Amino acid sequence: MRSVIDSPLARIEVVEESGIVRSVHFAARASPTKEIGPMAGKIAAMMGTSADLRTMRVDLGHFSEFERRVLEETRRIPAGQVRTYGQVAAAVGRPKAARAVGNALGKNTACVVVPCHRVVASTGIGGFSGDLAVKRRLLRAEGVVL
Repeated sequence: MRSVIDSPLARIEVVEESGIVRSVHFAARASPTKEIGPMAGKIAAMMGTSADLRTMRVDLGHFSEFERRVLEETRRIPAGQVRTYGQVAAAVGRPKAARAVGNALGKNTACVVVPCHRVVASTGIGGFSGDLAVKRRLLRAEGVVL
């Protein structure tokens, strides 16, 4: 099921199937859908809070082994905390692969559920495949100010 819904921070599109999140994207230009899937409703309600979406099931089957490890490690970052690309790289056993971590996060198909906004550069906010202003809003909603 595909749902487009307004959350407190941004309009999002959620694709879910049998209780598994297939994708979550920011969808500023899409019109909201009339029917909202159960996972989409939970995600939208929890965005903009320090609520934890890490327990939601998400499809990571289409990623390489390294990308999956990066995304799984990113899911372990609690709300209100951040890690640097280098810290995530070290945590997955590739301490010199900070750039590769950034590339893997850039392929994240389930933003917010895989909270890539919690991964920052050692010198500041870093990148974000969505809008950097949304990354800042997500972090601020969790009590993180960079």
